[in-house]
Amino acid sequence: MPADAAPIFRRPTIADAGAAAITVLVWVGAFYLNEWVFSSAEKTAFVNLVFLPAGVRILAVLIFGWPAAVGLFFGSLITATPIWHLPAAIVPGFVSALGPAAAVFVGTRSMRLRDDLSGINVRQMTLISIADGLFNAVPSNLFFWTQHRIIRPWQDVLPMFVGDLLGTFALLYLGALVMRLLLAAHRDRA
Repeated sequence: MPADAAPIFRRPTIADAGAAAITVLVWVGAFYLNEWVFSSAEKTAFVNLVFLPAGVRILAVLIFGWPAAVGLFFGSLITATPIWHLPAAIVPGFVSALGPAAAVFVGTRSMRLRDDLSGINVRQMTLISIADGLFNAVPSNLFFWTQHRIIRPWQDVLPMFVGDLLGTFALLYLGALVMRLLLAAHRDRA
C-alpha cells in the first residue's frame, strides 16, 4: 500500500476479516476469563476494578488496526447484549471499538510513532493506554447515566478508568512474561 494512502480507505481483505474474527474471539474469551478470575473486583454489572479486555482493545488495535475495531464492536455486542439488550448494546459496542482506535490514532500521531510501531516504548504504551481508559470510561458512564443505571454521569468514571488501566497493564505484563518464556525455551533448544 502506498505510504500516502490511509489504511481505512483501502479495500478490506480476507486477512482483515480474519483479524476481526480473531479479535472477536479474544475479546469474548478475555471478557469471560475476567468475569471468572476477577469476579470479586466487580463493582457493578458493567464496571470492574480489573478489566483484562481493556488490554485486548489496545493490543488488537495496535496489531491489527481498523479490522480490530470491527472485531471489538462485534465482540462487545456479544458480551454487552445480556446486560443491555439490543439495540442499547450497540452503544457499548461503538465505545469499545472507537475508543481504542481513537487512542491509538491520537497517540501514534502525537508521539510521531511509525506505522509499524517499531520503537514504541513503555512510556508511549502507557500514554496510549491512559487515553484509551479515558475514551472508554467517560462515554461509557454517560451512556450508563442516559440508561438510568447511575445517578451522576461521572459516578463510575474513576473506577472504570482504573479497571481499564489495571487490566491493560496485567495483560501487557502477562504477554511480556509469555514472550520471555518463549524466548528462553527457544534459546534452550538452539
